[in-house]
Amino acid sequence: MEAVGTDAGVLSLTLLAQLAAAVRGDVAEGLLPALVGLVPALDGIVLEAVPGTPYSRQKIYESDELEVMIANWVPDFRCAPHDHGGASGFVALLSGSFDERRFAWDGPRLAVTDEVERTAGDRIGFGPEVIHDMVAPEGGLTLHAYSPPPQRMNVYDLEREEVLDLVGNFGAWIPPEGDPPRTRFAEATATDELHETVGSTGREAATAGAPVIWVAHTTRYRGGSAAFAVAAATMVRELTAANPDADVQLAALDGKGDLVAEMDRLIAEGRQIRELHFIGHAGMYGPMFKSTEWPEQFSPHEWRALSIPFAPDGRAFFHACRTARWFAPFFARTFHVPCSGNHGYTTVSKRKDRFAWAGRRPEQHRDLYLVATPGKKSHGVVGSLKKYTGAPVEPMTEFLPKDPDGVTSYDKVAELYDAAYVDITVREAEWAWITEHADTARRDLGRPFRIAEIGCGNGALLRALDDRGDVEAGFGFDDSEMMVGRARARSEDRERLQFARIDGPLIELPDDSLDVVLSFLSFRYLDWDPIMEEVRRVLAPGGRLWVVDMVAQPVRVRELPLLASSTLTHLRMPKDHPQFDKDLHALTSHPDWQTMLRYNPIRAEHEYRWFLESRFPASELEVLTVTTTQRVVAFDSGPLEKGVTEPLSYP
Repeated sequence: MEAVGTDAGVLSLTLLAQLAAAVRGDVAEGLLPALVGLVPALDGIVLEAVPGTPYSRQKIYESDELEVMIANWVPDFRCAPHDHGGASGFVALLSGSFDERRFAWDGPRLAVTDEVERTAGDRIGFGPEVIHDMVAPEGGLTLHAYSPPPQRMNVYDLEREEVLDLVGNFGAWIPPEGDPPRTRFAEATATDELHETVGSTGREAATAGAPVIWVAHTTRYRGGSAAFAVAAATMVRELTAANPDADVQLAALDGKGDLVAEMDRLIAEGRQIRELHFIGHAGMYGPMFKSTEWPEQFSPHEWRALSIPFAPDGRAFFHACRTARWFAPFFARTFHVPCSGNHGYTTVSKRKDRFAWAGRRPEQHRDLYLVATPGKKSHGVVGSLKKYTGAPVEPMTEFLPKDPDGVTSYDKVAELYDAAYVDITVREAEWAWITEHADTARRDLGRPFRIAEIGCGNGALLRALDDRGDVEAGFGFDDSEMMVGRARARSEDRERLQFARIDGPLIELPDDSLDVVLSFLSFRYLDWDPIMEEVRRVLAPGGRLWVVDMVAQPVRVRELPLLASSTLTHLRMPKDHPQFDKDLHALTSHPDWQTMLRYNPIRAEHEYRWFLESRFPASELEVLTVTTTQRVVAFDSGPLEKGVTEPLSYP
């Protein structure tokens, strides 16, 4: 076959038309400008024939959302039947005619279900469930778009009745060399290992009434997603062998909407989940989806609104970092099932009893396990040494559905908190940041500002701002009735300040009524999506969001000078503010405070960065003080145009 180069005068226009048509149905419209920009770059591409393969190929675009490839087909050389690694997309036929076959499982055999002749100008759509092959009798040129970019693919060897699991630099053919993992058709259909989406064509009707063991993994949130797919497949094989009466299903999740769709499907089918397993990354408040550039996370509010069809003996397992610290007990209470999570950080391992490093390309292994072990993030350098010398795996912690009995709020510690924080200005670094930004807001407005504090506690901060003359009207909201009572009692003589209990995410104020919304040491307790919708509603054009909060993050080397100054300030505290130091110790050492913290943990710093900086890209999170494991951060959105903030929500 001769090399084929693209023609700037004909092919580019054809390609542009194909992409424009495809984007409307298969790829998000926001990607169209990037795709159009590819057209000039395609001119002059030469695709040399590769001996022993049905087509030569060249990747021309790749992002977190999309991969685009162009392929030059050898005449009369059929590719192998294959799926698309959990991706959806299309194949645009740019030149030549093709014969496409589609396949479905007939018991343990892969059978042709449809055969169609395709010509230049056609577009072949596919989803994660599609298995097909193609041949160009006289050669041809095709353009392939995948969303999300596939990280692995199943290729089906019809002659040997085996499935090949390909990773890395793969194409739709059986590799002439190397030894990719192979699975017999009979074994593959029995375990349902091949079906990245549950409900695929190969599931036998006999499983319809069986209890479901549902295993899911994320596809691209941070690094390691390809290894998560291997760990999930390993888990499916083991659970299938151990539970012959169950229907073990495997799902690949990109966004939150995928999880919701899975639960809706199971409910529609009348199925019940005996075990739910999630493999992926998690923040303190649960699983993370999408990407770090645009993260998605269910808020507590959304979890409570979600329907999951658990069987009477159902239980859940979240194989992800730190899920045992807050999320697993919350999930157990919310869905009334035992729930297990990992207290520390997780990693992939070749062994499930102790850590065994899987190398720099762990996804190339057939068997992997997601495990929790000591490590650098949890136990510093010593933990890292323990990990790589084969530290035993830390068992998951199970939590039973248990009513928290009112200990999640500040009600039981309101008196102690009020005594400690009579004067909020003792928090010198935080108060300095607030006053600096208050000065800016007053200067820009030319008057005192209208402000609401979400999580106002005893109202000390609003009173301190009022004393400075910053407040035209101040509104404090808190979910603790006892705290609101303290705030009202201490502010009886302040006409400009009002306090009320907030019930859920609704802020009882009119639209466009505020210049500033502030969350001071309380943002971690909030349902970020619904409260942000309310914040944007009540802020007038040009209004600002201020967040000051404590977060979890080990100290970085570059922060050692700040650690030193923060430590000196802390050591001076007993001398500079002796009564505050005494009252603060009484608060933080009290059993009721310790119990409350178990239900209201400190979030990680990166969760704040990824949420706030992705939603308000003109501003950055600031670090005010640090300790060896925690720090105080602050964020000012700057003046905001009237509008909405994209949620961490589906779709």
